[in-house]
Formats: sequence, structure tokens, C-alpha cells
Amino acid sequence: MKQCFAVLSSLLLIAGCDVSFNTNANGTQASAVVVSDPGSAQQQRLVVDTAVQFLMLLDAGRTDMTWATAGSALKATTTESNWVKGIGTLRMGLGELKQRDRAQITFTKQLPDAPPGHYAAVQTQSAFSNLTVTEAVLLAEENEQWRVVGYNLSKTVEVAAKMRLF
Repeated sequence: MKQCFAVLSSLLLIAGCDVSFNTNANGTQASAVVVSDPGSAQQQRLVVDTAVQFLMLLDAGRTDMTWATAGSALKATTTESNWVKGIGTLRMGLGELKQRDRAQITFTKQLPDAPPGHYAAVQTQSAFSNLTVTEAVLLAEENEQWRVVGYNLSKTVEVAAKMRLF
């Protein structure tokens, strides 16, 4: 019984994990993201292509090659070594990609703690052999080219047991 409770507690703790960076040093609340127009079909295609190329590098285990796709905003806030290690840790235990659903795209010109610019967020549900997650790739337009400035995934853990815990 103690072992079952320990395993269940561990799974619930893992499910609640979220990795984020807060550069809001003065402790005030960050402004909300303002969503802009959906972008042209060409913009959407370029954004999705950039995000898919980035995700394919991750899926192939080539996290080290993703730094070349990084935008200046990302490079100003972290080192290549920390970026590669952070993504490796974030994706640990996912297993092999089985399916990635169609992406949802959001465009904005303003993000909290970021200079005004053209930003896009690409979000997709991805099923791996060990887990299903929601992946988000944040991109910024620099010199008419979309560059990766952030990546995150949300893990969902479902526990199904046919035993009485208490």
C-alpha cells in the first residue's frame, strides 16, 4: 500500500511540473499577450515550416542543431549549452514520436517582457510512445525570417487504477 501511494504521489508531482522563466525582476505582474490578426496564408506557411523543421530536429535527437534556428532574443537570454540541456531535460522520457496533430497558430505584436515585434506561437498535440504532450514553439520575425525564441511542452499524466487507495 505504501509503495502504491508513493508511485501515485510521484506521478501527480510529475504531472504538475511546469518549466518557465520569469524575467520580470521587479515582481510586478506582466502584461497580457495581445493577439493580432491570423496572418496571411504565406505567413502561416512560413511559421509552420520553421516550427516543423525545429521539431524535426528535436525528434531526431539533434537538440544541438536547434541553436542555429534561435533568434536574437533567445540568444540574449541564455547560452547554447543551457538551451540544449534545458530542452533535453524537458523532453526526457517522451520516447519516439508517434503522431503530431495539426498546428494551431497565433500571431501577436506584443509579448510580456519582450520588445514590440512580430511573434507567432505554434501549438500542437504530440503523441510519443511514453506520453502525449502539448508542444509550443514561439517564433519572432527577424530580417524577414522566422526564428525560434522559445519552446515549451505541457505534460499530461493520466492514472488509471482498479484498486482502492483508501
